[in-house]
Amino acid sequence: MFVVVTHLRSEGNAGNIQDYPYGVLSIIKHNKGLADFDIIDVAVNNDNLPQLEERLRQKLQSFQPEILGISVMFDNAYFAIAPIIQLTKDVLPTCLVVCGGPAVSPIAKKILQNQPGLDAVCFSEGELPFQDLLMADDLFKAVDDHPSWVSRKDMDSAKGPQKKLLNDLDQVIDIDYSLIDVFDYERRVSFNPLDDRYLDNLRAFPIVTSRGCPFKCSFCWHSGENDKSMRYAGVDELIAHVEKIIALYGANCLIFYDDMLLLARDRAKEIFRRLAPYNLRIELPNGLSPTYMDEELVELMYKAGVRSVRIAVESGDEWVIRNLVNKPMKIAHVQPVVDALRKYDIWVVAFIVVGLPGETDAHRKTTREKIIEWGIDLCSISVASPIKGSLLYEQCLKEGYIDPNAEFQVSGFLFGENVINTKEFTAEYISDAAYLMNLDVNFVNAYRLQKGDYAAAASYFQYITRTYQNHAFGHYCLALAKAHLGERALAEKHWLEARRIGESDPLWGGYFRHFDIAFDDRFEDFLSGISIQTLHSTLADLRLVPEQGVLAGHVA
Repeated sequence: MFVVVTHLRSEGNAGNIQDYPYGVLSIIKHNKGLADFDIIDVAVNNDNLPQLEERLRQKLQSFQPEILGISVMFDNAYFAIAPIIQLTKDVLPTCLVVCGGPAVSPIAKKILQNQPGLDAVCFSEGELPFQDLLMADDLFKAVDDHPSWVSRKDMDSAKGPQKKLLNDLDQVIDIDYSLIDVFDYERRVSFNPLDDRYLDNLRAFPIVTSRGCPFKCSFCWHSGENDKSMRYAGVDELIAHVEKIIALYGANCLIFYDDMLLLARDRAKEIFRRLAPYNLRIELPNGLSPTYMDEELVELMYKAGVRSVRIAVESGDEWVIRNLVNKPMKIAHVQPVVDALRKYDIWVVAFIVVGLPGETDAHRKTTREKIIEWGIDLCSISVASPIKGSLLYEQCLKEGYIDPNAEFQVSGFLFGENVINTKEFTAEYISDAAYLMNLDVNFVNAYRLQKGDYAAAASYFQYITRTYQNHAFGHYCLALAKAHLGERALAEKHWLEARRIGESDPLWGGYFRHFDIAFDDRFEDFLSGISIQTLHSTLADLRLVPEQGVLAGHVA
């Protein structure tokens, strides 16, 4: 039996992330027939911990599992591991309790030290380790003797665990969703003002058609490994699965979670070419490298149903990309890709990471200038987070940039919280710089606003003000867009709201002053003097003056 606590929050709110437990379902798919399986997924019921414990107690008593697996993808669920273990051992003392997932696998021994009731941690992928476990006569001896299971026997061993990887992904591409009710999940896709297809009846399904990565980007959990292999599912098998979920569940949206979907470019082109007839909405939430994109690929993506692309540029500074990110990409690759995406009116999102140890204010200023130059619709700006297993995590521990005593509270993998304090910059400084860059490139100098596409700009700022009702810059930029669209009443409404927030909240007021945005006494004066170009800020300094501090609690 599996307990999925991926999105469990201590305050009892599972948040807005509800995704099928794809990794667990893949393990079950591979091992079908070797055991009876059941799943408790916290994301579906928005359980708080007491509710989860009661539901788990009932399930343990009725199902009587010999193995209980806890799936932990994000650090924020650490707090739930201990009570789940304790309850399981209380109800079924002989049950083998194991744990797996990206948040625990790279630090298996530390997790075992932190969780004295836990029997073992699965290292890396789980399909084959679970197969060996399910075929064993003695479960506890099996985890002790297996190279991919880290047990208490391994605590004092200098030898590290070994991955046992599934090479034939055709065995698991056809995920069986019968163990969950797919209609219990509230699926969502990222906002895109250019695409409203199927939003009233979204039937979105995840897909992973490849595994592995040959590169070692410093902030990625994969960077701490030396394995550069890639494994792929067949295109025929992928298409057969798509046809099946369309027939069974009315699937109309496919979400690719491959880390390196485009690495085998001809294969990627074939996938998009063959998906085109199904009239699907295609989502690509993981960043795509511009290195592997050309105009033919972009055209095929568009015809298959892609309307939004996230390009993983990470920085606008070549030195940062080469020496800090450790990414095999050239800045020169970005503009032609953006131009190709723009040709097909695809919403362009860029992933940017700031605050890697060694990055300077000058590097961040270069990044900001490149974002404006490229013409990016939206930048997802994250502070560098020391994900378990990454080279950045090891560097931060070695250099003392993070508190080793608080490592089980590091939740940056999910929330983007900054916890890195270097000799040059505090975590607070970097968080402030990142937020100012966000206000600059996504609001003050938003591409659609600057280029006069006021309808798309207004749609985006409406989304911001719906989601974050007190976002002063969202209201101000929406007022600008509405004014240019001739919607005077709405423009005045949002201008007044922006002014109210700026006057009542000194932090927002400080941001307005930073960008030289002053409010006239009358809305009519705002209208008569309106000019998008006057908003263009040189932003010589990427931080507030010290007395203004960080915008605590403000998002977007």
